[in-house]
Amino acid sequence: MANIIQNQVQKQTPAAAAQQSIGAMLNTFLDRDGMRKRFDELLGKRAPQFVSSIVSMVNADKNMQQAFMESPMTVIQSALKAATFDLPIDQNLGYAYIVPFKNYKKDTGTKKMEATFILGWKGMHQLALRTGAYKTINVVDIRKGELKSYNRLTEEVVVDFIEDEAEREKLPVIGYVGYYRLVNGAEKTIYMSKAAIEAHERKFRKGEYQGKGWRDDWDAMARKTVYRQLIGKWGVMSIDYQTRDEGKQLADVMADDSKAEDGLIGIIDTDIVADQATGEVIPQEVPENA
Repeated sequence: MANIIQNQVQKQTPAAAAQQSIGAMLNTFLDRDGMRKRFDELLGKRAPQFVSSIVSMVNADKNMQQAFMESPMTVIQSALKAATFDLPIDQNLGYAYIVPFKNYKKDTGTKKMEATFILGWKGMHQLALRTGAYKTINVVDIRKGELKSYNRLTEEVVVDFIEDEAEREKLPVIGYVGYYRLVNGAEKTIYMSKAAIEAHERKFRKGEYQGKGWRDDWDAMARKTVYRQLIGKWGVMSIDYQTRDEGKQLADVMADDSKAEDGLIGIIDTDIVADQATGEVIPQEVPENA
């Protein structure tokens, strides 16, 4: 079915394709292969509004428009994945993103604009809460003098927080601790030093410069990185919510999301980039003083 749609798009001249509205084209695709029915089944009365958000998303970005023209089903299937998890695709909300990228085919030497689904940290948090398995999830910063011990093997962290918040704020941040407790009492703690987070950001940044999100609010992005490591690497391993439908959803989407991000490294060529460390989608800008 995807080949049929792609062939029909390719047969159109660029001028004719541009004249046909994105909404009309999307409706044509949805009415075939039972795609609209699938959205209706997942979202019920909210399906029309969600479909409208797809149109708005495509119309708002030239790269997404190109992805829709060249690989329409990648856009629709990415949107369907977001609908499956009942997450909005408005990138300003931070729950889920549909990211356009140029996919380079090494075997043919060609490139084509496609789209992929990326789970935002807020979406991950939402899916985790829906499992009903968590009693507490949190990430906090650690100031100089507060970390008393950290065991790399057991990941046991001993922290003595400074009670005077005003005095605490004067001290430099040396790292972050992520923690969750399940309703069955099981716990998990991870610690990342500031240096480790900085190394993680450098490893996954696109290009030479630090992303805008990190430059604007380093603390928030650091917390999201630790949260993503905590839930993405350890939360889905819990037996408690592997047995729940919602837990399986979270496990599946985290596995798919990890593969998507690994595949995006080195092939994205667009104004919109998903931050590999946090899952946030932020514009990549070159600093004025660069």
